[in-house]
Amino acid sequence: MESSAYPSPAKPSKTSGLAIASLVCGFLGFLLLPGLFGVVFGIMALRQINASGGTVGGKGLAIGGLVLSGITIAATVVILLMASMLLPALGKAKGKANRIKCVNNLSNIGKAHFGFAIDNDERLPWQLAPTQRQNHFGSGATQGLTVGAIFGIQAMKAELQTPKILVSPSDPARHAANENMETEWSSYNTSAGNPIPTEDISYGLCAGGDTQRPFTVTALTKNIRSDLTSDWTGADEHPIHPHAFAGLNKSQGQMVLADGSARQSSNPDLGMNGAITKGHVNSRGGQSPGNASTAVLR
Repeated sequence: MESSAYPSPAKPSKTSGLAIASLVCGFLGFLLLPGLFGVVFGIMALRQINASGGTVGGKGLAIGGLVLSGITIAATVVILLMASMLLPALGKAKGKANRIKCVNNLSNIGKAHFGFAIDNDERLPWQLAPTQRQNHFGSGATQGLTVGAIFGIQAMKAELQTPKILVSPSDPARHAANENMETEWSSYNTSAGNPIPTEDISYGLCAGGDTQRPFTVTALTKNIRSDLTSDWTGADEHPIHPHAFAGLNKSQGQMVLADGSARQSSNPDLGMNGAITKGHVNSRGGQSPGNASTAVLR
């Protein structure tokens, strides 16, 4: 019997644990860190196998782990890059949606005030005659007008029906307070000395609003700096103004006019030369003579 001139290569007695680890990490490469380990383990396994003289197997597993780890790492990086580009866009989309919901809230607030005025000689809560004011505000009639006192009037609560519309989706800092407001809703009664907490409400009311002056502002988001002659504050200002909403940037606000039109607003609407402010101030008729007040009730 002839013998071979070359000895047969030694049959591997075991499979490289590093090769197996590399393949497993390759499958978990979408977690990024395991994928990096997969590359390291694969390289170490190939070195171990090559240096073993054929006693350690698993070269195919090591190569498979390297390839799979590389593919999953690359895919993960691409996904992360896409996410980093999409997240700001998604954030803007959510912000726009919240502003639309906020406008809807203001539309309902405007309707509630219009309904109240119909039942009170075309007078809004800040325009009531002394007898009317005593009737609606009761023990709170001598206190300063605040949105909490106005929205806490029983007739106004009946028009609003729910406290949910008193907190803007663009004002997340007040969302927890709104849950408490819902719980306590039935107990609020301005005439009994228990108005709604003013700080829990996202919307202000304009003292110059008048249902018989269609171009006057009735209600608006509280992120206005002072009155209609100022501007909209924003979360992107430095320092952040105390009236700013986390979900609105500077020059972003919402309002509703006495004609029932609710809208998104920007700084060009405000100020003494702003289109909305000029229409508001120069309006005529209604309950008060002269120019409409630009003061904002908070």
